[in-house]
Amino acid sequence: MLPSLASFLLFVSPIVIADNYAVLVAGSKGYSNYRHQADVCHAYQILKRNGIPEDNIITMAYDDIAHAFRNPYKGKLFNKPTEKGTPGVDVYAGCKIDYKKGDVNPKTFLAVLKGDASAVKGKVLNTTANDRVFINFADHGAPGLIAFPHGELHADDLNEALQYMHDHNMYKELVFYLEACESGSMFDGRLPSNISIFATTAANGQESSWGTYCPPSSKVDGKNLHSCLGDLYSVNWMEDADKGDNTESLEKQYEIVKNLTTRSHVSQFGETDFDTEPADHFWGRIAAPASHPSEASSPDIKTVSSIDSRDANLASLYSLYLGSNTKNLTERGLLAQELIDEIKFRQWADKLFHRIAEDVMSENNGMLSEALYGHRAPTLFACHRQAIA
Repeated sequence: MLPSLASFLLFVSPIVIADNYAVLVAGSKGYSNYRHQADVCHAYQILKRNGIPEDNIITMAYDDIAHAFRNPYKGKLFNKPTEKGTPGVDVYAGCKIDYKKGDVNPKTFLAVLKGDASAVKGKVLNTTANDRVFINFADHGAPGLIAFPHGELHADDLNEALQYMHDHNMYKELVFYLEACESGSMFDGRLPSNISIFATTAANGQESSWGTYCPPSSKVDGKNLHSCLGDLYSVNWMEDADKGDNTESLEKQYEIVKNLTTRSHVSQFGETDFDTEPADHFWGRIAAPASHPSEASSPDIKTVSSIDSRDANLASLYSLYLGSNTKNLTERGLLAQELIDEIKFRQWADKLFHRIAEDVMSENNGMLSEALYGHRAPTLFACHRQAIA
């Protein structure tokens, strides 16, 4: 006897349609920041390989690196080195970027998170209370902010957007991986522990994050790219994901990445009630392990080749100078001057802020020392915005 329509509907009604969505952001520009766009395109490849539809992935990147004049592999990006004779894995191939150039800014990012289609011309999150969302951001940071090519995003605005997503039932669970200096300050004391968000950061709120596969270990098939190919925290979580272990939990991956990232203190924030869930709940059902050159999987290489993110630009310029044609005096001279100008600018900035601090706090040596060498995230964000504007 065939079941009645009523009994059939009763059977199927508990079935809930849920999906995976992701927002990937490389918040920098310039060839010395190669690693951020390589990180994000690598993340894109992981999600796509694991079955998340392209329509469910929103990617923001300035997109000036793959075709940069200094890139020896035009139209390609690599997130790890290889030995001569071994082709690298091009993570740029098929990496669909939705927001480029001037559209990579805090306003657009917040509109994407909040699903505000009226504020932008591209895709935004159109999610429900049944969906899982993964956010990955890679760029520079400072206490209480992360940077974009145009503007900065402050911790209060980011956390307000995340709270908005929760209040408007835009996810079941959300995972946020943040790569930036002082990235812990974006969540520490700010991200609630009861809104189903699990966040990890490349560093705590008082230290730099680190680039990896930096010069001279930035060679792919014998060609030196003269820039860090990845970030230590980002490379560690993605190379772990590439292994294809579909039983590994969020907490297990956090511990693995924390132990491998020896140059900074990888930190965890938010809700931990669902950290026992498999990581593939957030970036798709993990497919077969990715096939990558063996050289790049060595933790020693990643650690030895790592550089403080704030010095990555100097390392890139110095490597370009060393690798320039000694017979082309014009090119070599321009590179030398670019390196000298960067050093002079840093010296000028150091002196300027020392002078400002001394003028403001000349009568209080304790506060002067704290201002110059202490680490304190801003609390008065309206004032902070004006100060750095």
